[in-house]
Amino acid sequence: MRESRSGTGLFRGRKFTGHGRRQCAGRHAADGGRERCERMRAAGVIAEFNPFHKGHAYLLEQARRTGADAVAVVMSGCFTQRGEPACMPPAPRCAAALQAGADLVIELPLPWAMAAADTFAAGAVSLLGALGCVDRLVFGSETGDVEKLSDCVRMLGEADGSGAFADALAAGCSFPRARQHAVHTLFPQADTTPLSRPNDTLALAYLQACARQEAPFAPVAVRRLFAGHDMEGEQEGFASAARVRALLAAGREEKALGCVPEAAATLYRRVLADGAAPYRAIYAERAVLARLRCLDAAAIARVPDVSEGLENRLLAAVRHAGGLEQLYAAAKSKRYTLARIRRAVWGAFLGLSRSHTAAMPPYLRVVGLGPRGREILRCAGHAARLPIVTRHADVMGLGTFARHIYALECRATDLYGLFLPRVQPSGMLQRTELIRSQTLQSRPE
Repeated sequence: MRESRSGTGLFRGRKFTGHGRRQCAGRHAADGGRERCERMRAAGVIAEFNPFHKGHAYLLEQARRTGADAVAVVMSGCFTQRGEPACMPPAPRCAAALQAGADLVIELPLPWAMAAADTFAAGAVSLLGALGCVDRLVFGSETGDVEKLSDCVRMLGEADGSGAFADALAAGCSFPRARQHAVHTLFPQADTTPLSRPNDTLALAYLQACARQEAPFAPVAVRRLFAGHDMEGEQEGFASAARVRALLAAGREEKALGCVPEAAATLYRRVLADGAAPYRAIYAERAVLARLRCLDAAAIARVPDVSEGLENRLLAAVRHAGGLEQLYAAAKSKRYTLARIRRAVWGAFLGLSRSHTAAMPPYLRVVGLGPRGREILRCAGHAARLPIVTRHADVMGLGTFARHIYALECRATDLYGLFLPRVQPSGMLQRTELIRSQTLQSRPE
C-alpha cells in the first residue's frame, strides 16, 4: 500500500495547482506546432501489473486523487523489465486495471518493456508525453518524497561518467553498484538510500527521462506502506507482485487470488481455468536453450544488455546448462546482475537488438478503454505526436520501423503462448480485440 506526496524538486518552476493544471497552457508540442490538449488533464502511470494486485489498485486510486480528469496507463506486454515472461498475458492484467479505475491502457512495445531501467523509463515516458494530455506522472516509491528523489537525480547526474564511477566499473562492479559507489564518493554525507530500493530506482529513472525529454509532467510519488517489492509474506491483506507470482508458480492459486482485488480475482480465475495462465518456466526452458545454442557470439553481442564479453560467458554457460536457472547462475557474476543476465538470455531468444531502442516507440497501441478512455483519445487526436493504433490494420499504414517493432511483438506473443498450461494458437496479438470496461461490467459470470 502507498500514500501519495507530490513535489517540484527537479521540476521547480512548473507550478501545480489544486486541480493539477500546469500554468503554462498553450505550450507547443516538441514536434513543432501542435498544442497540448487543455480540455483534458490526465495522470500518467507506468506499470507492469505482473499481476495486478491491491497495491496497484491503491496506486490508481491515488492517481485519481491528484485531481486528474482521467488516468492513462502505459503497461508492459508479455515480457517484463526484470527479464522474464509475465505471469499472465496482457489481456487479464489490462482488464483488472480498467476495473480498478484506469481510463486508458497503452502497451509498451517489447524492446522497451524488457530493458534496463533507463530504457524502460524513456520509452514509457515518451508514450505518455506523446498523448499530449498527460500533465502529471504518478509512481510508486519506497521513499515517497519527490524532493529527496530529485536530489538523488542531481547527484546521479554528477556521478555518471565521473572518475569514481569509471574506477568502480574497472574494478568489476555492476552498473548499479558503480553508480552507488560514485554517489557515495562524491556526496559522502547525502542520503542515498533510494539508489538501493527497487521502486525508488525506477522512480529515479522516470524523473531522469522526464528531464531529458522535457516532459511536461508534475511528479507525484506514492509511498509504499505495506508489502515490500520482494516481500515473501502478506501484510494487512497486501502482498507484493513477487509474492503473488510465487504463489501462482507453486500452484497455490486461491492463496494468490486472495492477494488481489476481488474483481481481478474473478478475471484471473477464468484465465486460470482456461489454461491461459500462469506462465510456466518448465515449458520454456528447452526452447530457450535450443535457440541460444544455435547462435554465435556475434549474434548474441547485438542483444541489448550484452557488452564487455558477456556474449562469450553466455555461450559457455548455455553449452552445459540443463535449465534456465542453471544458465542464469553460471553466467551471473559481480559485474553482471541477475536481471541483466535474464534480459540478455530472453533478448537473444526473442531476437532483440540494440538498434530497436535507438529511437523511441513509434506508435501508441491502445489495448484498453475505461470510462473516459474515448475522451482521452479524442483529445489525443488533436495533440498526439504518434499514430494511435487500436487494431491490427492500423499498423499496416505505418512506416518500416513501426511495422518491424509490431512484427517483433507479434512473434514474441506467439512464443509466449507456448509457455502457458494450454498452448495458444499463433496470431493472438493480431486477433486481440480492444478491451472495454463496460463490456467487462456487463459480462455474465
